[in-house]
Amino acid sequence: MRRRHLQDSGPAAQGAIDNISIVLVEPQSPGNVGSVARAMKNTGFSDLVLINPCDYRNNEAYSFACKADDVLLGARRFPDLVLTLAEGVPKIVELASRNSVSILFGREDRGLTNEEIPLCDMLLEIPAHPDYPSFNLSQAVMLVCHHIFTFGGDRGPVIKTAPRQELEKMYAHLEETLRKLDYGEKGGEHLLESILRSFRRLFGRTGLMQKEINMLRGIFTQIEDRTPKK
Repeated sequence: MRRRHLQDSGPAAQGAIDNISIVLVEPQSPGNVGSVARAMKNTGFSDLVLINPCDYRNNEAYSFACKADDVLLGARRFPDLVLTLAEGVPKIVELASRNSVSILFGREDRGLTNEEIPLCDMLLEIPAHPDYPSFNLSQAVMLVCHHIFTFGGDRGPVIKTAPRQELEKMYAHLEETLRKLDYGEKGGEHLLESILRSFRRLFGRTGLMQKEINMLRGIFTQIEDRTPKK
């Protein structure tokens, strides 16, 4: 069996890999960080981002990284979560051809927190046997990276998505409009939060362009203008 090199990866993936960041949120094991670096090197990825990581610059991490020391030493570190995740391989490849995309992987013991999950545009589930569905962190990274590396499906027109700050402004506008309509009032604050999360996931899967955000905010404004003042 011959080894596959980067030029053998799927045509759709070649232009996307350089725009994709692999983000580990509070990794706890230096060995896992090193293994992730190796998995990335195996599949052509190089931008590793670590959010509040353990001490990973040690012999354990270097040993697991094997010949991927450049990825490990080049990791960018941040004290807390600053990037978002766009998931689903075809959508990742499509968006990453013209946009920066970050793929988040949670902590080994408890994943991402309830506060961090809403910052992700899409959630990715890796199929596994129901009797033992838990993957090691580096295994999860390898599976996702390898699927992107080998992806070669046909793509439609590439879209340029709106900046994250514009999305957040739209979500804030949507919440303001729903509150003026008393939408979800009978279910209390919990119901409204659930509705807003659903909208985030819906629009996150879609990958909105700026003109679409402008259109939606225009609709919100029209609704507000026609809502009786309290």
